[in-house]
Amino acid sequence: MTRLVHKIICGDCIEALRELEDNSIDSCVTDPPYGLEFMGKDWDYNVPLVKVWSEVFRVLKPGAYLLSFFGTRTYHRGVVNIEDAGFEIKDMILWIYASGFPKSIDISKAIDKELGKLDERKIIGIKTHPTSKDRAGDKSPFQAENNHLSAIFAITSPATPEAQKWQGFGTALKPACEPIVLAKKPISEHNIAQNVLKWGTGGLNIERCRISYRSNHDLEGAKLGFKHVG
Repeated sequence: MTRLVHKIICGDCIEALRELEDNSIDSCVTDPPYGLEFMGKDWDYNVPLVKVWSEVFRVLKPGAYLLSFFGTRTYHRGVVNIEDAGFEIKDMILWIYASGFPKSIDISKAIDKELGKLDERKIIGIKTHPTSKDRAGDKSPFQAENNHLSAIFAITSPATPEAQKWQGFGTALKPACEPIVLAKKPISEHNIAQNVLKWGTGGLNIERCRISYRSNHDLEGAKLGFKHVG
């Protein structure tokens, strides 16, 4: 008999969740809409509402963990809805990256433009778009043969004293992380041991998440027959 390992369900999350039994799912890892109105799309108008997380809460087993990505600007809105659905907020994890593109306004240029002096800024250098080539020096996989994604941008100096005062200032940081909420459905039993024995949920495999390393103390301990477990 073939054992079903994976099953993909396509459809509206609320409707799909309603087809699942109570206390039947071991965990939930999701990357929902961030509520940033991404590219003006309606589906990203808001973070998931409490009614969505209430359905997730219903189908998860007691003690099951929920991990949900959010944007830095709307993390608080998403987490409050999760908490209002009945989850315990346990912690926050950060996904760190360096490929974000800031939606920042160069204040110095904006001032020169406001004063009608933008065309008088002198070119003092050039820079290449940071995503134009990968680390090996090849074209980005997203770059078509004749698509000049690797355009060269001019570095200019302020044309007015007012713009000089604000040289280097912008209005936004470079996106560099996405917060992930770690939430938990409360256990149903008297203690965690009983809950784990009944439902098989409630624990995090901390040992498998450790980052291994070796130090001089480890090497000395190995000579004496000791093993580092920290």
